[in-house]
Amino acid sequence: MLAPMSERAGSTRDARDWRRMMRAEFALLIGLGTAAIFFAAGSRLVEIVAHPVAMIVVFLWLFAVIFWSVICVVRHADCLAIRLGEPYGTLILTLSAISIEVAMISTAMLHGANNPTLGRDAVFAVIMIALNGLVGLCLLLGGLRYREQHYNLQGLNSYLNVIMALAVLGLVLPIFTTSTSGPTFSTEQEIFLVVVSLLLYAIFLLIQTVRHRPYF
Repeated sequence: MLAPMSERAGSTRDARDWRRMMRAEFALLIGLGTAAIFFAAGSRLVEIVAHPVAMIVVFLWLFAVIFWSVICVVRHADCLAIRLGEPYGTLILTLSAISIEVAMISTAMLHGANNPTLGRDAVFAVIMIALNGLVGLCLLLGGLRYREQHYNLQGLNSYLNVIMALAVLGLVLPIFTTSTSGPTFSTEQEIFLVVVSLLLYAIFLLIQTVRHRPYF
């Protein structure tokens, strides 16, 4: 009698764990289902969204699914960051956010008319929102909550130095180059930008994870 009862208890516990996992990862199922619907619908969905009401419904649907999926990705990254600790936790959160941004910008660039400056404009907007909007909001809320805040100046300088250098190279410098028409790079300049960006980020990772870990 004990063996069957223990087996039933184990199966009940497994079923409960499975249902809990499905509820926690329900956003993944919704995202995959949404992608499957859009792939299957194809051009018919484009004809549907020609109507204003249908376009609003589809927009709200996609916005809700994307926002829910992003929140779940950040939750997973946060769990890994807590488990691994610093500085790898911050690195995981950073790479998660960057992956989401790159995927969305790439999707926008691959759809519709050819716009070679769309990616740069989108990254410029992200930098302005992050450095001005989010940092300002954090300072405001932190000041209202704690009145006085302390921060790590060495880590802050490391982040800002890399961000400002990459922003100037990738966002400001194309305006002053004359190799091509418009605020764009030539092929040689693009290769130079890629190499310098990778080198700067590799140096930053070396500082963050090896040489000066206490800064982060």
